[in-house]
Amino acid sequence: MADYGKLDPLALAGALKGIAPYGFRHVENVNDVSMPKGTGWMGALPNQAGGVSTELSASNDNGSYPLLVPTLNQAEVAHLLANKQPTEDIYKKAEAFAQYRQQQGQSPFISPVGELKWSTPKE
Repeated sequence: MADYGKLDPLALAGALKGIAPYGFRHVENVNDVSMPKGTGWMGALPNQAGGVSTELSASNDNGSYPLLVPTLNQAEVAHLLANKQPTEDIYKKAEAFAQYRQQQGQSPFISPVGELKWSTPKE
């Protein structure tokens, strides 16, 4: 007899994988809604842990924003993909990019429709 009072974590993870294949964005406050992560500005990039990184979202007083943004250089992208803590410069670039997008009336995150991805930096 099935126990419908308990959730099967593996079944739940499988169901959510179809809804949010890259996981959900981090939220600081339990009352905030966590949105599914997208493929990010540079697409799904292989990381040192054997998985993929897309947005690597962070947050500040203005809300959530992606760390993997077009304004980073190759070394900064490699730093994040090595699962290292973001540097102060990475945070500054990501926050500035998010602020620019918000000033344009857009989300700091890439839209799943209508926006072009950026290639990873070559230098």
